[in-house]
Amino acid sequence: MHIALVGMMASGKSSIGKVLSKSMNIPFLDIDKEIEFHEKRSIKSIFETNGESYFRKIESKIITDCLEKKISTVIALGGGAFLNAAVRKNVNEKSISVWLDVNIETIITRVKKNKNRPLVENKSDKEIMKLYEKRLKYYEMAKIHIDCNKKNKTICAEELISKLKKIGINENN
Repeated sequence: MHIALVGMMASGKSSIGKVLSKSMNIPFLDIDKEIEFHEKRSIKSIFETNGESYFRKIESKIITDCLEKKISTVIALGGGAFLNAAVRKNVNEKSISVWLDVNIETIITRVKKNKNRPLVENKSDKEIMKLYEKRLKYYEMAKIHIDCNKKNKTICAEELISKLKKIGINENN
């Protein structure tokens, strides 16, 4: 069974995903990295050259391809992927979706440190907050919610493993 991590950019999907995959002894896939590999260029370059619409099409195809793999994987989705109804349906049917919930203040602090986030480049805190608020209702549609506020990546991964065990998914499946 795949485990798909969803949440706002900078919520820890990649870092928690790596810890989770190591703990569960299953591969980790970062959709943004898969897109960059497929396109042979950065996400920022894709946005600048082809725009968000093109990026979302590629993202949707790569997510679909990853979910078709027979081997269980931990998949970190991009922050906007789960907003797409078709992606959300596919993820919820073929994986356990997990929302990594992090408060907006922490998100803003983290995104300001990373210049490779084209959707929030040159955006004010208020604009980032609006983006977060727009996306919340979609993230809440994930099957499992993990509160990652004021917790390190290992604790978040351990809490998720505990919740997975409760629904019959164990480490090292």
